[in-house]
Amino acid sequence: MEELTLAHANAFFEKKLPGLLELLTPEHQPLWGHLSPQHMVEHLTWAFDGAMGRWKATVVTPEDKLPRYRRFLYTNVAMQHHFPHPQMPPVGVLPALRQPDLSAALAEFWQRWAEYDQFSLDNPGVVVDHVVFGPLTPDEWRLMHFKHLVHHLSQFGLTTVEEQGLVMPPPR
Repeated sequence: MEELTLAHANAFFEKKLPGLLELLTPEHQPLWGHLSPQHMVEHLTWAFDGAMGRWKATVVTPEDKLPRYRRFLYTNVAMQHHFPHPQMPPVGVLPALRQPDLSAALAEFWQRWAEYDQFSLDNPGVVVDHVVFGPLTPDEWRLMHFKHLVHHLSQFGLTTVEEQGLVMPPPR
């Protein structure tokens, strides 16, 4: 297990993310899970709203475990497939789509990314709760978004965790 740095995550956001998302089409099928490409993009957009405190996260992780969970963000270990997010619908139930198509969802994603990026610059000391990782700084949110984006982009075969410098966690 190696350290994950903010520089690594930022290089991904600047140099790799745009090209990877350009590859995504409505016809892509997930390698695991049940999200459609548009559901995935709208889910990622929703996560940016959470990082800016636009919706209230109820932290479900016991307080004594939060330091260990937060340390995970600083490692090169990828997110587990089929991670059960406590604020997502149950498996097999998809939220209603907010946008008319994938193209509109991607436009919203990039708009929200710009808002999130500006929010991080304007509020360097802000702490916003994540449902699993608890209170996160803007830097910790960026690490979380990096892992989250790689997780979902690899879900659709657009990249692999290894190509992005991560390793899969051991099976549970």
